[in-house]
Amino acid sequence: MTKTKKPLIPVNVIAGPLGVGKTTAINHLLAHRPKHEKWAVLVNEYGLIGLDAALLSDCAEAEGVRVREVAGGCICCSASFMFDMSVVLLLQRRPDRLLIEPTGLATLSGILDTLTRPGVREAIDLRSIITLVDPATLQADLRREEVADQVESADVLLANRADLASESQRAAFSTWAQGLFPAKRFISQIEQGRIPLELLDRVANRQSAQTPPPLRHQHHLPDDPHLHPPSAPPTADLQQPIVRREHRSPAACAVGWVCERSLVFDAKRVHTWLESLASTPEVRRVKAVLHTHEGWWSFNMAGPAQSLRRTGYRRDSRVELVIDNNAPIDAVRLESSLITYLREPPPPSPG
Repeated sequence: MTKTKKPLIPVNVIAGPLGVGKTTAINHLLAHRPKHEKWAVLVNEYGLIGLDAALLSDCAEAEGVRVREVAGGCICCSASFMFDMSVVLLLQRRPDRLLIEPTGLATLSGILDTLTRPGVREAIDLRSIITLVDPATLQADLRREEVADQVESADVLLANRADLASESQRAAFSTWAQGLFPAKRFISQIEQGRIPLELLDRVANRQSAQTPPPLRHQHHLPDDPHLHPPSAPPTADLQQPIVRREHRSPAACAVGWVCERSLVFDAKRVHTWLESLASTPEVRRVKAVLHTHEGWWSFNMAGPAQSLRRTGYRRDSRVELVIDNNAPIDAVRLESSLITYLREPPPPSPG
């Protein structure tokens, strides 16, 4: 009896530097996916706290969407084993499409090595590799090796937040992008992460899918194992209501906190504090999902760009900063500041 060959699973990589709007773009794609299709999303987070999956909208919690997160390093390097395992587990569930969102600090060449290795490549159809860039910060971003690699690896190159860039910045992006060699399959400018769904299949059934693309890949140095030995994701409880985790490598540093869910923050004051941190030159990214006196809120900031929205109930509050690797981190002082934005619990009712 002839065994029926299973159809290949379409896989897309959505890449770009920190704060360029990848999560917003994936939210848009999830909201517009065909209703009969089951999608999977693999989110990579550089820090150890695990926030990116929580920043996905309710679309990611709907029936037909499965989200898996790999935290604690770049999936191209220090978290590569967890990435390999997560890809296999998601593919075993036979989704109609798998979206991969690497951290903005990852080079894509190592990720593509995994997707084209025996045992994985036979199950997938590696479709459009999409890289988002911000035309307002393009020149500074391109000085980072990982961003240059993301651009080099892309089939589709999109200038996100084009509405927030100046006319000269948009024109500079177009001139630069059109001059790239080899030429990209598609170049355009978008707003608010609104990637047209059809771009996911702009590249399909690529002949080179059986061979790893000839891309340069420089692995990050191993992280200090004493800072975060492999373990389960951090949790907080009444005995230890605030848990701090730090993650360091030559690429960047991350410090974050998990707060027990009964702790309630002052919404306005903590928002102002997070904004001030995001405006600090050495801070590259600020992310948080917090239980405030106004409900649960998510914060996603990179410099002047920020996203603030209400979100559903979470099992705990989380805050994480990604900071330049040569900048000093006073984690104790930052934690002390965070605690000052907690609201006092109301007094018990009489009787």
